[in-house]
Amino acid sequence: MGLDGICFTEHDRAWELPDIMELSSKYNFPVFRGVEVMIKEGGEILVFGLNMNFTTVIDIQTLYGLSRDAGAFMIAAHPFRGYPCHAISDFGKAADLVLKRPVFDKVNALEGFNGRNMEGNNLFACQLADRLGFQYSGGSDAHATDELGKCVTVFDRMIYDERELLTELKAGRFTGMAYGKRK
Repeated sequence: MGLDGICFTEHDRAWELPDIMELSSKYNFPVFRGVEVMIKEGGEILVFGLNMNFTTVIDIQTLYGLSRDAGAFMIAAHPFRGYPCHAISDFGKAADLVLKRPVFDKVNALEGFNGRNMEGNNLFACQLADRLGFQYSGGSDAHATDELGKCVTVFDRMIYDERELLTELKAGRFTGMAYGKRK
């Protein structure tokens, strides 16, 4: 597929590090973990470096505190999902709707490309990231193997472990891509 690594971001649970290391070793291929956390304010946050399980929906302020204390990195996942971007011609009005959610002052980046989104949702997400001065990532949001690699995050450097992943995310040395083409 041309991928240099893969990251599992399960809903509300983090893979155990020994399991991730075993997969990586077995296939001689970088495997990472994160967690996709559903928040009370609506939407989901991808968190890297806070490898814990969540048994209930959490509020953004609590998630922000946990992430800050752990030195984690938070990305607002698919921020325009659920909005009919294909029918909206005014990005500014759509962005104003999305920005009413009180999460954007707590996250470090936005997911600009999501493999399960319609193209308009991804375009608006990248435009919102630009408007906010954020980097944007890409993720396949795969629920089946044939969905892998639809959207990806490209890093400036090769990454081999979670420490390096966090370092590169925090340094902003990444960008999202869809279907092999940069925005």
